[in-house]
Amino acid sequence: MGRVRSFAKGDVIFRAGHRPDHLLYLTQGIVKSFYLNDGKEVILRLMSKNSVAFNYSAFITGSPSQETIECVQACEGIWISLGDLDGQRKKHPWIDVMLRYMAEQHYLSMERRLVMLHHKSLEQRYLYFSEVMDKEIVENTPMHCIASYLGATPESFSRMKRNLKHI
Repeated sequence: MGRVRSFAKGDVIFRAGHRPDHLLYLTQGIVKSFYLNDGKEVILRLMSKNSVAFNYSAFITGSPSQETIECVQACEGIWISLGDLDGQRKKHPWIDVMLRYMAEQHYLSMERRLVMLHHKSLEQRYLYFSEVMDKEIVENTPMHCIASYLGATPESFSRMKRNLKHI
């Protein structure tokens, strides 16, 4: 049903404005999901192995994606056609279980981000991020990406990290 596919750091897996026709089940690497606001990236999600990279809301509505998904580092995963997946659902009930699991993980990811954004200070948001996110993401995501995910500028994020080390 799927095939192994590799992507280099910086490769765009899914581009905003397109309708998704595949998904990528990540087996290694980190990807970011973002949209542009006044030319600046706003990172919505950071995903690592055992995550599904694709625009779930575009999948549900059948509309073009609002977000781009790009490799933060080299990635590999199982590239699965959504058409093939849908065609196999009647024969293989486990596919519906997998789709429900994907929906649950997407929901939990977005809920974590909403909870994180309600923390008042950048330091509180970062500490929450460090606590709940996959260790691989916390340790291997570039600082400017983490800053965007936390809703901060790279400069304020760097300043906060320096101050945090002095405590």
